[in-house]
Amino acid sequence: MLNLKILRSYKYAVDYSSFKAAAEKLMYSQSTISKHIAELEQAVGFPLFNEGKVQNGLTEIGELTYNYAQHALTFYGHFKEQVKATASCQTVVKIGGLERYLSEMVVTKVVSYQVDHPQLRFDLIHGTSDETLARLKAGELDMGIIADRMVPANFTSLAIKRESLVLIASSKTYEKILQDASSMKNLPVLIDRKASVIFEYVLKDTNEFAQVIHVEGDMMVLTGVERQICLGVISDGCFDGKDYHVLKTYNEAAPIRLIYPEKWEDKKKKRFAESLIRQLQQDFLTPPQ
Repeated sequence: MLNLKILRSYKYAVDYSSFKAAAEKLMYSQSTISKHIAELEQAVGFPLFNEGKVQNGLTEIGELTYNYAQHALTFYGHFKEQVKATASCQTVVKIGGLERYLSEMVVTKVVSYQVDHPQLRFDLIHGTSDETLARLKAGELDMGIIADRMVPANFTSLAIKRESLVLIASSKTYEKILQDASSMKNLPVLIDRKASVIFEYVLKDTNEFAQVIHVEGDMMVLTGVERQICLGVISDGCFDGKDYHVLKTYNEAAPIRLIYPEKWEDKKKKRFAESLIRQLQQDFLTPPQ
């Protein structure tokens, strides 16, 4: 593993496009930053900056190294938090899922619960449904919100709501398709590279699209569809139906589930899970009066 101090120096130098600014933020000398970058380039074995200057941007190897530095520093930060929590005998509840699921269904409930239960600490971890399911099976999460997946053994679930995987277009693109229906198959289509359900329902057996562009995340799909003449494959829970035209539905009304253990070993976690389930039932499953 590369030295964390060196990785931190590199990340700050890239973030601020300046060795001097990085040195000021980290309270190092500028020569120390330069030394760290030189050591990192030697360890990696390739130049990190175009023409050797941070202001000129990163080489491809530099981009890979920057991503590695981000992940390593984030992982180390989580590790320190876990050590601190263990030392103080706090119970840590870890909940995983897509960012929008955690934002919509969990975060406000966690904040309210922790106010009355300071002995608990919560960790909300963003990840795809596949990543979240794998973390649940590995014991790295206590609960997870997952779309359209089988519930694994020794877990149970609460079906919170349903969403469909759809093909969408902006109003401008839709008008173009109305004028020439045959143009649709030649339009670029944006797809989240991590959404395995798209490969299962859209690309597995036949690719009906001539130009597939793989992107990172739903927001990138929506931004592209909104600003360019292209299509997007995305869950209908990600957008307002008034803003886009749905051209096709692939898997209709797939369940979004909260998955949690059949049996809880920790009573504090069990009590929180029961509270969360009650609130989710009230928010999503109780008919409006």
